[in-house]
Amino acid sequence: MKLLVTLFWALVIGQVVGYIMTALSGTTDNVAGTAIVSLLFGCFVYALSALTIAKPTKKAD
Repeated sequence: MKLLVTLFWALVIGQVVGYIMTALSGTTDNVAGTAIVSLLFGCFVYALSALTIAKPTKKAD
């Protein structure tokens, strides 16, 4: 479920940033290209967080 939420927000935020950047530069918006880059970046961030965040360990009593 965390992967879907991460990909959803990566897509939404990526589209907003892509729209703002193309509006500021005066070029046409490429929605499909922006979506692909956003989803790839979201996968990268998810994999990075899965590798670097330590899982809590159970303490043996």
